[in-house]
Amino acid sequence: MILSKQAQQDILKNLGFTEFNNMQISTMEAANINDNLLLLAPTGSGKTVAYLLSILPRVRKKEGVQALILVPTRELVLQVESVLKQMKTGWKINVAYGGHPFSVERKNFSHPPGILIGTPGRVQDHMERETIDASCIEQVVFDEFDKSLELGFSKQMEFIRRALVNIKRQLLVSATQRIEVPEYLKLKNPTTLDFGEEKSIDLTLKQMLVSKEEKPEGLIQLINTLEDGENALVFVNHRDACDRISEYLNIFKISYSIFHGGLEQDQRELELTKFRNGSSRILIATDIASRGIDIPDLDYVIHYQIPPQETVFTHRNGRTARMKATGTAVIIRSQLDKLPNYLSEEPENIELPEAKELSPTPWVTIYVGKGKKDKVNKVDIVGFFLQFDFMAKDDIGLIEMKDYAAYIAVKRDKYQQLLKASKDKKIKNKKPKIALAR
Repeated sequence: MILSKQAQQDILKNLGFTEFNNMQISTMEAANINDNLLLLAPTGSGKTVAYLLSILPRVRKKEGVQALILVPTRELVLQVESVLKQMKTGWKINVAYGGHPFSVERKNFSHPPGILIGTPGRVQDHMERETIDASCIEQVVFDEFDKSLELGFSKQMEFIRRALVNIKRQLLVSATQRIEVPEYLKLKNPTTLDFGEEKSIDLTLKQMLVSKEEKPEGLIQLINTLEDGENALVFVNHRDACDRISEYLNIFKISYSIFHGGLEQDQRELELTKFRNGSSRILIATDIASRGIDIPDLDYVIHYQIPPQETVFTHRNGRTARMKATGTAVIIRSQLDKLPNYLSEEPENIELPEAKELSPTPWVTIYVGKGKKDKVNKVDIVGFFLQFDFMAKDDIGLIEMKDYAAYIAVKRDKYQQLLKASKDKKIKNKKPKIALAR
């Protein structure tokens, strides 16, 4: 079973695509004749759309969750949900992940969705509490399966798979070929679609040699060479390094976002929002940002600390050289940082142009304390801001709606005046908190 040509054209239009790529077409066709698929594809290749196109034709108008998509991180849950909503399939979609109110999820399941997207731990929790009926689920996708194993979700996935007693189709998605499929998945004789080498990437790898004491200064020097509109993702191995670097960037008054597993979920989402909408041009992150999060194309990936595993290094670099197929990765090395064995030769030493002071970002992020559950949408937000004569459409950037809040990019030279003018004003007869997002 495959989506009709008209349905495919509608989805293409909704996603803003002109055509599906070879991987997406091949996955659709393979799923039409095979119940067990193993899809190998790198980050940024469009594999989310590929497997969604494969499961949608078999979702029917009947009670209960029919398709389950398991992903390793909260951010990927939201990303997959966003893609599905863009497709405008008409099916009810719910999410389940740690940090999201359990009571809200349980209430949503009183009228079960056709498609559920969740993290292994939270989905297991719902199954154990019997807030969802696993017997209705006929399709399951294990997205970023290798990452789920890496993060220690094997026991949760085993529990979930054993609970899926009426499963008919399975799709296992991985960014790496070096995985062993556990027996509990019962993935018998899967058809393998290998697109690991499908995309030609022009990645330039360079290094910056500094003394141990000068590593933070070297990072500042590198950041200060960014041109207006360029951005960079700075990778470290541990969250405490994120905090140390952020303290240093504060000294130089450089706008940045920070992303690691120690942050509360709301703060993690806000940090990514600020990076996506241009309020910050630097994202300092641990390796949970190497896959499964929705961030824009990057100009630079900077390895402030070198990962010991080659796969981690590869996935970090995969955040750049995506849609544009070109990008630059820079290793900052001190004399104590040995070159890992997986790099066979020394990268080219970077020649920095004369550093300049990094100009402030043109955007800031404004928080509005009303969201989708309050019946407030993007049109309402835009209309509210444009009621002030000093605001123009070009002064409003990316808007991200959450359940009970909204985050809006606003031109830096307008936000203070906007905050002052919007005090005590109402949106749809509601008086929300409006402030600079922090």
